[in-house]
Amino acid sequence: MIFWFLIAALTAAAMLAVLLPLSSGRNAGNAVPAAATDMDVYRQQLDELADDETQGRIGSAEAKSARAEIARRLIAAKRSANAAHAEGSDSRLRRRVAAIFGLVAVPAFALSLYFVTGAPEMPGQPLAARIATASEDQGIDKLVGRVEKHLARNPEDGPGWEVLAPVYMRISRPADAATAWRNAIRILGSTAARQANLGEALVAAQSGIVTAEAREAFEAAIEDDPAAAKPRFFLALAKKQDGDAAGAAEDWRALLADAPPDAPYRRSIELALADSGSQSAAPPAPQPGPTSEDMANAQSSPPGEQQAMIDGMVSRLAERLASEPDDAEGWLRLVRSYAVLGRQEDAKQAATTAMKSVSASADRARIASLVAELGIALEE
Repeated sequence: MIFWFLIAALTAAAMLAVLLPLSSGRNAGNAVPAAATDMDVYRQQLDELADDETQGRIGSAEAKSARAEIARRLIAAKRSANAAHAEGSDSRLRRRVAAIFGLVAVPAFALSLYFVTGAPEMPGQPLAARIATASEDQGIDKLVGRVEKHLARNPEDGPGWEVLAPVYMRISRPADAATAWRNAIRILGSTAARQANLGEALVAAQSGIVTAEAREAFEAAIEDDPAAAKPRFFLALAKKQDGDAAGAAEDWRALLADAPPDAPYRRSIELALADSGSQSAAPPAPQPGPTSEDMANAQSSPPGEQQAMIDGMVSRLAERLASEPDDAEGWLRLVRSYAVLGRQEDAKQAATTAMKSVSASADRARIASLVAELGIALEE
């Protein structure tokens, strides 16, 4: 009942907003008085002209000429008044027709349309429920597809490219992310963050290799912000890939010294230092799962126990990572273990999940490097 009352109230308010201007009729009503005023002025001028001629203030010839001009204007004003009166009658008729249409036809059409397409008995949908439904039914791929269509129609939408680029990275489409960052930089301008993100996408697209273009992006980021952690990390990685392990370790130690105690990327730097053979960083904390030593110990067991022991350790690591997915070291162990066991499909799936689950870009670069080393093709 309340619903229909609200519908009626809103319809009435909308009709009043339309009909009140129609009922006033100011424009049509003002035309006739204006013409009548002009006629009165011209009649007054004729009277004044007659007085001037009688009293000799103006000659007969001049008075005749002036009288003819005033008479011409008087006739024109009278015609204008008649036309305005006729137009006013037509305007009033049109307003009445519009009012009847607004009062009857519009509500009738709106209600008929609502009864055909509406659903007044449909229960309310809270915002949280709508979001949950959208995430389940549409999925991120559909949302990305909509943004891509928008950008295809509006290729100069810089903020759109900047929003889409991190999503591409999250769904393991680094090459597309690099393209998006290039467009964002072209349209919105270069910043340290955009250049660093472009470099990270290029590294991920090349399975952990810091290419020349990625290096240029990181160097541009350093020019804008010499203290930026991400480009410093990857430039050190580039040194290591170029064979300068000592220089890379030195740069990572300097970055670690500058990092705040609670910086989320500290562990990535420590792991990079450990991988480079530097003893300046504390070794990473032991994690559950098979290490190379565990695998060697398993080989000394009877054949039947070997496989059971290894499978058990790998299964426990996989179960832990399902509940703690943001563990780069754990994923590295799991992927390598699958590869050693010859379970290439499991290794590919684990590496793909790892790239989507690990939050630190440096850790994702280490996973990509391992994937390249093992020759694993990530799932799309």
